[in-house]
Amino acid sequence: MNVRASLRIVRSLSALAALLALVSGCAGSGAGRPAPPTPPAASADLAAGEPACENDVLTGFSELLVVTPHPDDEVLGFAGLIDAYLDQGKRVRVVVSSDGDAYCDACRFWKSGSVRGPTCSAADLSNFATSEIDSFAEVRRSESSAALDILGAPAPIFLGYPDTGLAAAWANHQSGDLDAPLRRSDFSRCTDCETCAGGYGEGPATELSAATLVASLEELIGGSATDALVATTHRLDGHGDHAGLGQLVETVNASLEQPRAIAFGVIHAHTPKDQTHPDCWYPQPTAPICPCADQDRAAADPEWLASVRSVRLRPDLPAHLPDDADYGEETQLCLAEDLVRGKDARKLAAVNAYASQLGFAAREGELPPGLGGLIDCNGYLISFVRRTEAFFLMRPDAE
Repeated sequence: MNVRASLRIVRSLSALAALLALVSGCAGSGAGRPAPPTPPAASADLAAGEPACENDVLTGFSELLVVTPHPDDEVLGFAGLIDAYLDQGKRVRVVVSSDGDAYCDACRFWKSGSVRGPTCSAADLSNFATSEIDSFAEVRRSESSAALDILGAPAPIFLGYPDTGLAAAWANHQSGDLDAPLRRSDFSRCTDCETCAGGYGEGPATELSAATLVASLEELIGGSATDALVATTHRLDGHGDHAGLGQLVETVNASLEQPRAIAFGVIHAHTPKDQTHPDCWYPQPTAPICPCADQDRAAADPEWLASVRSVRLRPDLPAHLPDDADYGEETQLCLAEDLVRGKDARKLAAVNAYASQLGFAAREGELPPGLGGLIDCNGYLISFVRRTEAFFLMRPDAE
């Protein structure tokens, strides 16, 4: 694998000025916002020097076990790490813990081709009891399988937990209510996803619980080599499922006779999505400082969504842990050129496999003209196609 030379990154004043200029172009909402900003030239917005590639540190373990919350997190945060281990001929296992079925807006769009259509019932979201109806959970599983196939990785292991259930499992673990059943979601009584009280995690009960999740993690991590690397999401990640899973993995790992090293990645910054943070690349997808569009704007200007998303695709930029919380010391992995460079970049192709998350999936027929990509209207997912991936590496012998 080709990796970049290892040099420490220097954050220059010119890079800061370029970032502030880019953020000012991202601000605003509604049909009257200015056109999306034009990416500054590479010489202006790239910090001087190169990130310190520590690939040997991150790949110096005998095998890799990736444990992620939802279908798509395994590629967004860990595609380069997966590729590096496969390139060395080492064992790789990818575990997707939940079905990612409780994305209300995305399921609604998939179901009707509109963000104004009927919301999804529990059966729409996750119905494994009958073959007469497909489900959003099945869509998300198939996307995850397709994405890993693009990377040449083994098929993922699906644990089948309900979306929102990982955060609930950690809360139940903390309160000692380990056997409380985790629930699926049901948005059928909601007219608006953002204000859908009683929909998220308050649908049908499952036979799954914090106890069953802990048992699965014990089996998976305990069944790995003692010198394996476990990769998962950070305890400070802004998404409750991401943080909850990170806490559970860390807790289960610490209970083993021989704990493994863990590489923590961050998908959503700790900063809540309704607060301003001067970085368009890491806040949650609906952060107000980043460009987005409503259905009327997208339908009126078919090229608008594509132009907004093009600003987020920045393969020449390194990824970093966000600066809004103490995530720990950063360790950088530099990705193979063919993962991120060019229109056939493999990580980009893998990200694009998640059609339901991007807003390109419809249950029946074609999407209405101009609405393709509406769900990921600010290009959040493709912003993870960077020349590096950043992790906090926790070694078992660290105090």
